[in-house]
Amino acid sequence: MFKRILITLLLMTGLSLPAYAELSSGNFTLAGYVKNETSLTVNGSGSTLSKFKNMLELSGEYDIKGQDLVFFMKTRYWYDSAYDWNKKYDCDRFYVSHDQRSNWLRDFYVDYTNGPWFLRLGKQQVAWGQADGITILDRVNPVDLTEFWLPDMADMRIPLWMANINYSPKLNANLQFLFIPDFEGSTAAPPNAPFAFRSTNVFGSIAIPYNLNVQTRYPGKQFDNSTFGLQWQDRIGDLTYTLNFLNGYYYNARTLQIGTVTNRSFKRWRMYGGSMNKTFTNPGPMQGVTMRGDFAYYNDEPIYYGNPTTASTSGFKRWDNIFWLIGFDKTFFTNWVGSFQFSQYIMQDAKIKDKGITAATQYPLNSYTYGAQDQVENIFTLKISTDFLHERLKPEILWSLTDDNQGRLAPKITYEIKDNVWWTVGAHYFYGSEYDTNGQFRDANQVYTQLKITF
Repeated sequence: MFKRILITLLLMTGLSLPAYAELSSGNFTLAGYVKNETSLTVNGSGSTLSKFKNMLELSGEYDIKGQDLVFFMKTRYWYDSAYDWNKKYDCDRFYVSHDQRSNWLRDFYVDYTNGPWFLRLGKQQVAWGQADGITILDRVNPVDLTEFWLPDMADMRIPLWMANINYSPKLNANLQFLFIPDFEGSTAAPPNAPFAFRSTNVFGSIAIPYNLNVQTRYPGKQFDNSTFGLQWQDRIGDLTYTLNFLNGYYYNARTLQIGTVTNRSFKRWRMYGGSMNKTFTNPGPMQGVTMRGDFAYYNDEPIYYGNPTTASTSGFKRWDNIFWLIGFDKTFFTNWVGSFQFSQYIMQDAKIKDKGITAATQYPLNSYTYGAQDQVENIFTLKISTDFLHERLKPEILWSLTDDNQGRLAPKITYEIKDNVWWTVGAHYFYGSEYDTNGQFRDANQVYTQLKITF
């Protein structure tokens, strides 16, 4: 009911825009881009066209009452022809070759500002935390993992309908309250797609040929199933910090076999955490360094357990886990930027200790691969970037790895052909065991190119 009322109100606002625009066309702005993304999967058996995606994005903003009342809308349409040309992906075409359901509508909201109050009402995404490429605190929105963690986070987040209420009691301070009656689960690639998780392929190899009865139960559309979020942000000197709380449903469904029926359901959990950011300006070895960090305590996070040797799940436990990160950024030699991150994911237990379960064979499982999950996972990230030709040529390299000798190396170069035309070439090289998060894609190494034209 909330969503229907909200859509009606926002559509009435949107439909009224042409009338306002006729009176003051300067209040309306339209922007967008067209982009082509082409990827080749390269492995020992040769190369395969794995993506030929053409995309159109349009966004419009109308100042209804100056900056006090603003309407914003963003749409995105795309189609990936690689699924038409490659028969290997025939079974996946419907799910990953084009937009699904209402995903074409990225943003649709009204902003209202009145003194210390700011309200954003509509379909939107909210980013929390300071981590790059890792969602420690950034758990407000579900994510689209159809292409693993390769796209930008702004493109991966799945926007939700929500009320985003902010109050600023003093300078540089803000209290944010989120009410999210909407629910969407995170998505992943279907079996045998270019970036299908190993766990998805393992489950699909059983569910598809044996025609298992798989039932997914989504949270009911009632107030008690809404998600609530709270963030306090403040500054002390040159240190900015946040305190965060989120209470809602875990966006990844958990599977449980009951007789001949396979049930997939979403479990409620809570997140407590905070972030910090500080730039050192005083003379000394830390001068010019920006230090940032995230910390999160996951209460009742649903974790698979089972036998990693046979890649089989026996069920899931709801544990209290910790995920934290610290990062350092610094500019060298005028235009070289280095960024380093270290993070740890710490699980409550290393083995399952329920009565009646054999601990010798039952371990926590990596939900991406059904391989064994370490109780402490150490994750390192190093990114180096610079620019040449008056900032028109921008090379960058990203190296993400863990202490299990598995990771991803991602170099790329972006060239600004014109003020509104960018061309990017790059690669993703995966290595490690097939039971590890990155190592599972060791046969999915790719080279890619992107051409983007903005207007």
